[in-house]
Amino acid sequence: MRFTSKQTTVALITQLIICIGQSGCVDESTNTKNTSVLKQHSDMPATQTPALPPLANLSRDDLLDLAFQISTSIPIEPFASDRARMQALVAQACIKNGSLIQAIQYASKIEGWRQGELFALIGQQYASANETQLARDFAARAMEVAANEIDWRRERIVIETAKLYLQLGDSTKASALVEGATQAELGKLEAARTGIVLQSQLDNQADMFDKAIATKNFDLARGAIEGYLVWLNRVSQDEIRTTRALKAIDDALLGLPLDLQVKYGIDLADILHKSLKRDLAILKLDKATEIFSATTFLPEDVAPLGAMLARARIRMGDEQSARLLLQRLYSEYSTRREGIVNLRRATSLRALAEGFCELGDRDDAIACYNLALEEGTINPNARPRAEDLGATCISMAEYGISLTPDLKNRIDTIRSSLTYPW
Repeated sequence: MRFTSKQTTVALITQLIICIGQSGCVDESTNTKNTSVLKQHSDMPATQTPALPPLANLSRDDLLDLAFQISTSIPIEPFASDRARMQALVAQACIKNGSLIQAIQYASKIEGWRQGELFALIGQQYASANETQLARDFAARAMEVAANEIDWRRERIVIETAKLYLQLGDSTKASALVEGATQAELGKLEAARTGIVLQSQLDNQADMFDKAIATKNFDLARGAIEGYLVWLNRVSQDEIRTTRALKAIDDALLGLPLDLQVKYGIDLADILHKSLKRDLAILKLDKATEIFSATTFLPEDVAPLGAMLARARIRMGDEQSARLLLQRLYSEYSTRREGIVNLRRATSLRALAEGFCELGDRDDAIACYNLALEEGTINPNARPRAEDLGATCISMAEYGISLTPDLKNRIDTIRSSLTYPW
């Protein structure tokens, strides 16, 4: 079937979630050779501002701070949305890393709806740490921002704040906040609700998801799949319920675009693997891989999507298959590079670098990061170059990459070139 469209004093909380890079490749080398063979473009305009001092050895937090500085260098006019989006990505990486103080500092400097969404996300982390008052404080800050936003921007803030109230056990408040929200956003809340409802209420949630899938509405179906994934995580030891969830998810996936079929297939395999259903998990991952291999995706989408599959293989314990896939994806990227618009190329290389990091293949990861830096310098406009440089710094920070002298010098040079035209 085919569906139709449409978070006084702040306490420092650390170790809220698994430290980023725990399973990644932490590069301690200081002399890794830059193996980039791509042509370096030297036609950038001369900088009109004093050169920044060379970068010192940078820690993960330092790299994220560098990424935030780069994002903040993007002019507000006429790039307010691009600037805020990149700043928010840095703050989200800090949240993921458990660096909430740093995330709060960055979020406070961001203009627009993304600030409110970040406050809600920070509040969720405090709620997870049982810091109830801090969680409520950030819920209030999020809604202060929401009061000045409209339409989907307001909904993005409201949904994350409602999730926060669900964590705090205030389902009534959560429901009141989302009254009138769109189907797509309501589905996200119901998925979150499924993670906390009583066991006796789980079947009611599944009934609701079944009805959503039956509508063949794209947004409702996506929400139902995400809800069922949470549901499956809670009922994985119940074979009857597991069978129900798998059938519903399989039926719903058939109506989604092929890239989403692959992504949700990976999510499903991960849940089954965590539930010690390894054979079934591999079967679902094989199905996602089959869809990926049989589909002609846009050249810029192949490596990012394929790297997701490779990283899933690593989580399943099949490092050999993951390595072969990443190597093949790198070869295909090299072959199809000219068919990828220049401001999309570094995204593919970052995805491959992250996969090699999870394998522990430091040299291959460093090579891909070097290439990502080079590809990110090609566009004649400074805004996309800043976005690529910031994104690469975020990725290296998340995966615990220590900058080699070559990497540090190259980043310093690229930073100095970020000037008009934007």
